[in-house]
Amino acid sequence: MHKKKNTSPKIYVQIRKMLLLGIVIALGLSLGVSFLLNLIQESRSRDQTLSSAAQVAANPPVLMEDIHHTQATEYIRRTVRNVPSIDVFAVYDKSGAPVAFYDLASGADDPALLTSLSENVMAWFTAGNDTILYNGEAPSGTDRCAYAAIYSSEGELTGFVMVGIYMRSIQMMVLRMLLFHLLACVVALIAGSLLSLRLSRNIKEELLGYEPDAFRKLFLQRMDILDALDEGLLAIDENKCVTYLNRAASEILQIDQSAALGQPLKAVYPRSSIPRVMRTGLPEYNISLESITHVSVLSDRIPLWHNGKIEGAVAIFRNRTEVTKLAQDLTGVQHIVEALRAYTHEFTNKLHVILGLLQLGDIQHAEAYVLRITETRAQSIGYISDRIQDPSVAALLIGKAYRAAELDILFTLDPASTLHGNGQYLPVTGLITVLGNLIENSFDAMRGAPADVPSEVTVSIREGAHGLLLSVDDTGPGMTEEVKQHIFERGFSTKGDGRGTGLALVQDIIETYNGTIRVESDLGVGTSFIITLTDHT
Repeated sequence: MHKKKNTSPKIYVQIRKMLLLGIVIALGLSLGVSFLLNLIQESRSRDQTLSSAAQVAANPPVLMEDIHHTQATEYIRRTVRNVPSIDVFAVYDKSGAPVAFYDLASGADDPALLTSLSENVMAWFTAGNDTILYNGEAPSGTDRCAYAAIYSSEGELTGFVMVGIYMRSIQMMVLRMLLFHLLACVVALIAGSLLSLRLSRNIKEELLGYEPDAFRKLFLQRMDILDALDEGLLAIDENKCVTYLNRAASEILQIDQSAALGQPLKAVYPRSSIPRVMRTGLPEYNISLESITHVSVLSDRIPLWHNGKIEGAVAIFRNRTEVTKLAQDLTGVQHIVEALRAYTHEFTNKLHVILGLLQLGDIQHAEAYVLRITETRAQSIGYISDRIQDPSVAALLIGKAYRAAELDILFTLDPASTLHGNGQYLPVTGLITVLGNLIENSFDAMRGAPADVPSEVTVSIREGAHGLLLSVDDTGPGMTEEVKQHIFERGFSTKGDGRGTGLALVQDIIETYNGTIRVESDLGVGTSFIITLTDHT
């Protein structure tokens, strides 16, 4: 588990500042555009309102009949009070002279405060238009004015009306809009600050409390450490693509580091069985295999879990060329020691026979017995050595022959057997593992054979120009179809707990070298394991 490091919060403050700056700029632009668009929309809406108000104000009968009517002043006052968007109201006669006026803010109603309508306004209405927006004769302080013509019931032009709005009203409207946008900006800034704080905390958690530069330095340092290892490391993702390959793995597998990254595993290492642990979810340790350059390698394959889901796998490769060579020698010695132990046990029994004959005084029979067993053993060892040229494999077979004699099992090497021992199709260590497990399984099967059935185990090793054929046959009780379907599963055994790895290991080795293994078994007849291997180079 990584231990968090206390580091300066500099980077996280910078992140928050950058986020806030981005938010401020974005808000400024968006709110500025929004404010401008609102102003334009409000200006259009105001002008439309003023034009509509002026047109409506010009149509009441009290003005259409007589603009000088005594009720006109009262009508004007009611109009201004009842229309919120209007600050001033005025009536002009048909010559353009002001005849009535009312200011809502000040209460002034003296028409003398107004000037007569200009010729521009008069010409506009003379041309037959109904309304106009014009500020030329507007009262002091008025921002916008709208004019409309008054027509009598006979359609005769009798006068004009003016409605207007003061600058201070516009300013108040702009102020309200500005306050609204500022409030929205403050809310957005608060939300942005909280977001930036949360984001910086998430980044901090993802980086395990390290500053990005410190994290980068640590990452590169650990990459250098992994590259310095003698063990090779190869990692794949859930899509079976290479995500990491260190220097040692590159050398062992003869794969270019930079070219392999991101590539499908089958494209860079076709013989790999690493994806198998992704299917099973079970790690595999000490799998024996050869690299592309025929270097003896042991491999561990481990699935990578995340949130209960397999998201990849990692393989560890250990070059064991020198160690394997020593192990081959030791393995041969071990089998010789095993053979000697079995031979010693058997020879002790023979000595008892010889001692008994001598005690009986039958020297002639004792001499004949000694010559017979000596010749038999010499022929047996020579028979195997002549056909099996690899000393480790020969020692294995001799040891198994003596062990078979102990178990009262007839152990036979097929006379057609031959092995040159160059490891062309299967390394010696793999061959010893395969033969040793299959022969021991046959010995175990003999324990369940009927007493009246001869116990026999026959081994055949045939090496030719195009492949290697191995077979181990026994006269045991055989297997059912159900057992045959599960015998290569790791952990499956009919011999009790703690067994069930030998045949699974055999299958792994054979599959690694692109071989096939077939089992034939009949109840009451026996079982045969047949292995075929071709040149894997």
